[in-house]
Amino acid sequence: MPRHALARAALVAILVGAADQASKAWATARLDPEQRVTVVPGWLWFRLLKNSGATFSVLRGYNLFFGIATLLVIVAIVVILWRGYVSDPLSIIALGAVAGGAVGNLVDRIRVAGVTDFILIRVWPADFNLADVAIRLGVLSLLVGVALEQLRRRR
Repeated sequence: MPRHALARAALVAILVGAADQASKAWATARLDPEQRVTVVPGWLWFRLLKNSGATFSVLRGYNLFFGIATLLVIVAIVVILWRGYVSDPLSIIALGAVAGGAVGNLVDRIRVAGVTDFILIRVWPADFNLADVAIRLGVLSLLVGVALEQLRRRR
């Protein structure tokens, strides 16, 4: 079972990473740096930025540190899946999404010395990308999946 879980998560990670890199390639080719393009007036804009820090540009300039931290997260996810610590399908997919988002942002950190962000929405205070979305939704889904798994075990 752990190898099947790892394979499923890897497939999700590959799809997420590919979608993230494709969207960043599009943004880099089509958007001028720092120029805001309105997609949905008052709600959604595209603006090309490079962030060498973490979310909200925290610790800007620490690209190497965040690259290493990202590698450690990916290794931890592989270990969790390999050892079978999660078996719930939602948790497996969630870990794949987190890994795929991490890989997408790691590729940027290696390739362009920072993460390419280009999405800005009214209700979120910082620019982001598809990898960031996958990471956040993956963590949220993982929490739900682990909670559901615990409920099943108690019954």
